[in-house]
Amino acid sequence: MTATRGRSVPPAHQNSSAPARACAWRPHPLTPSLLLCAAALLLLTTAHAQTIATGARHGLALQADGSVLAWGDNRQAQLGQGRTVYAATAREIALPAKATMVRTSRTTALVLDEQGNVWSWGTNLRGELGDGTRADRPTPQIIFRGATFIANGGEWAPSFLIDKDGQPWWWGPLPTGVDATVPERASARVPARLVRILHSARTTVALDEQGVVWSWGEGVACGASAAYTAQPVAMRDVPPLVDLSVAASAPVADRNGYVPREVPASRITGKAADGTRWTWGTDPVYRSQTSLPPPQKTDCPPVRQAASATPGYDPLDPYRYSMHPELVRNGVQIKTTVSGGDGYLGLTAEGDLWRWRYVNPNETPGWQVSLEKLATNVVDASGSGTESLGLASVVMYITSDGKLYAQGSNSGLHLAMPAAGELESSASPRRVALPAPAISVHASGKGSHALLQDGRIFAWGTGAALYVPSANYVASIPAQVPTQLALAAPVKKLATALGQWLAVDADGKVWSSGGWGVSTATHNRPVMLGESSPGMPLARDVAVGGSGFGLILGVDGSVWRIGSSGGAGYLPAGTDLYAASAWLRTPRKVLGLPATIVQVATVDDAYGASYALDAAGQVWFWGQRMNSGIAGVDGGALPVADWLVMEPIVLPMPGKAVSIHGGEFNACAVLQDGTAQCYGKLFNNHLGRRLRMHAPIVAVSMGMDEDKQLTSIFNQRGGSVHLRLADGTVWALGQGRYGQLGTGAYASAAEPTPVAGEAGRGDLDLDPATPNVPTTAGTPQRPPFRVNMELVGNPRSLAFKGEVFGSAGTPAGANVYALATMGTPGQGGTWVQLDAQGHWGPLRWPVPALANNVQLTSDAQSVPLTLLPRLDGPGLEGLRLFIGYGSDVDEMLRAQRFREVLELGPDLGVPWPVY
Repeated sequence: MTATRGRSVPPAHQNSSAPARACAWRPHPLTPSLLLCAAALLLLTTAHAQTIATGARHGLALQADGSVLAWGDNRQAQLGQGRTVYAATAREIALPAKATMVRTSRTTALVLDEQGNVWSWGTNLRGELGDGTRADRPTPQIIFRGATFIANGGEWAPSFLIDKDGQPWWWGPLPTGVDATVPERASARVPARLVRILHSARTTVALDEQGVVWSWGEGVACGASAAYTAQPVAMRDVPPLVDLSVAASAPVADRNGYVPREVPASRITGKAADGTRWTWGTDPVYRSQTSLPPPQKTDCPPVRQAASATPGYDPLDPYRYSMHPELVRNGVQIKTTVSGGDGYLGLTAEGDLWRWRYVNPNETPGWQVSLEKLATNVVDASGSGTESLGLASVVMYITSDGKLYAQGSNSGLHLAMPAAGELESSASPRRVALPAPAISVHASGKGSHALLQDGRIFAWGTGAALYVPSANYVASIPAQVPTQLALAAPVKKLATALGQWLAVDADGKVWSSGGWGVSTATHNRPVMLGESSPGMPLARDVAVGGSGFGLILGVDGSVWRIGSSGGAGYLPAGTDLYAASAWLRTPRKVLGLPATIVQVATVDDAYGASYALDAAGQVWFWGQRMNSGIAGVDGGALPVADWLVMEPIVLPMPGKAVSIHGGEFNACAVLQDGTAQCYGKLFNNHLGRRLRMHAPIVAVSMGMDEDKQLTSIFNQRGGSVHLRLADGTVWALGQGRYGQLGTGAYASAAEPTPVAGEAGRGDLDLDPATPNVPTTAGTPQRPPFRVNMELVGNPRSLAFKGEVFGSAGTPAGANVYALATMGTPGQGGTWVQLDAQGHWGPLRWPVPALANNVQLTSDAQSVPLTLLPRLDGPGLEGLRLFIGYGSDVDEMLRAQRFREVLELGPDLGVPWPVY
């Protein structure tokens, strides 16, 4: 349980191994040192209750009364407010004319109405909206009149339309390397009327109204050259076609910038009206930098096919073998099947729209939540993933009366403007409604959990939905409010990471979210661990890593691992894949540790980087040590053979450790003197950093990189860190573009900054009974003033508003200023300013004030500001917004009364799954 602080320490809670030097730290003279020392000792020597938790883009805190606060991004329901930008039921998007066709991508929505108007809305990093800008737009707008067909390429391929004359137009990221922000002709004039367009790699294929196939681009099938051509080439050696598909490859650099891994080629498959199938062109080749390309088959002229050339796959009906068995058993005839983002969408001739997910038939419970009828009287439908692969999808459909509906995630602005009261994010804490007081909080990427005093677990957010089968049909709609997990026994310990959890019940038995311990387990039902592990004792603590591994601490001080081979010896020679999987999924004792382990911790990496703390204060390590120097060793300078530490080793520490904490790229040990020794990306990698605050550090929480789902490991910056101090305050550093630091701002922090209280009022204080400690010289300092900001739209900014609080020493009648940098000054970047009329312009002198003659002489005073009233247009990536106040700009700069409140990073493309 969370320690009750501000009291004398009962003898039963004192640790004889903790010498008086734990309070050798010297408090400020005004601080009651005995009270603060007692509070610190109690926290350091009791069970490790988790009172702060850090996710990828949000944070949690447990207050002294058992209530829970949350802050940061809420697009995946991480904050549990019941007001997320996710519509579990369909919403109508009103258009002035009847809709006839809808196409979605991860970033945008395109709709064609009966009058031939093309409407677009969504995010717009590469001109996907076709409106002449790169500004995100949540409202539908006409971008073309007189169209008959649309295709949505999103942020990685061009979008297309066919005009009333049958000619093709495109916009967005073109295969020529140019981003077109308005529709333009896609080719030389086609001497025919096109009715359909397909695009793959750098090859475009179209079908005209006579059934003739036209191709242009690079690697044209049976073309005269593989070089790029804008002149459409007709294939007249086949009968008129009614359906076709194209698969193509083109030279592109891989995501790490290596040499091109593909060669230009394309193959077209088509079906004639009489049912015969034809194919022509060259098989596309996808290869790595080092591997040799497979043999390419070329068919020129076209050849007739008896059936699909690839068993189990039909390019003209690629989802045929993904049909849900319930539909097959009930004789439901699906006319059209498309990918739906986190599953499949199927439309019948009668207009019934079904959605399902492929689940292993051996996992029977999964079928019970994997099929859903979304709507009836549907004439067209489209769906796509929006925020992470397999999660946060959006579905849009048109009914027979021409009305357009959308449901799912609005992270790509597909649902148009958020409904009233929806909360997209909050940079200051908000209270989470729970049915009883909590004793620990846990952030799991984009999921949140709270363990209550009565032993129940409540979960909310995307990560929670993975094992709450009642959440929705595919277990990927986030639980928008705290939802109870069904367990057979009350829980006393909980650990979570990336969609998995381990829990210890009141009897010391270990439960998992599923997928561990038994080969047929699913995320839909918790399972008990240990029955297949002889000698495994009852447990007193658990830890979970983000790559499917966990640690179990027995009551006898032994440590058991699951999901990773690190520390448990090597697999027997000749072990087959099935046996190896079973071996990893079964708890096994970690060898080489003393029998006096008191705490375990993990770091998210594929090889189970793990830590253990023994009663003597030594920190033990095993697993992969090259990852960002998390073992205090420069892993990059080691031979590959030394990257994986199979037997635990003792890590050098500058003092006795009292607790250990792991994150994705960072690890910290809290030492007995109230400092923390940390390693990883945020802490000089293997060189490490000693954190010393103005009050003793008693707990550390570290999350994953905010862009883990967007970029490769080499580009990730290290995530966020929260520190709980002995006086009850919480400080944060690291990434903060989504408000996950809780400091009131949407900006990162290189040095610890205090987390704000509810609605930005004061500092977050988890122990009001203990007096707060003033900051001292040589320790991180507070910002010059507090802010409480909210972002409305999405992190590429549609509106940014909030409050700015006053501070002591400010002249009466101060002026407020807002300045921003776009790009890097001196390298093509510029400074801009915001005036009182809400206009942004180049920086000039004297700098105009955003607000004049306001009273900000104390922190009890504040002024509301709208800082980005639609700052649209290109160049938003990398924007950094600063606010400050003073009698004039010179006085503001001399007093250093300004701070960064917003940092906009780039949208890096298709994300990876993060739970």
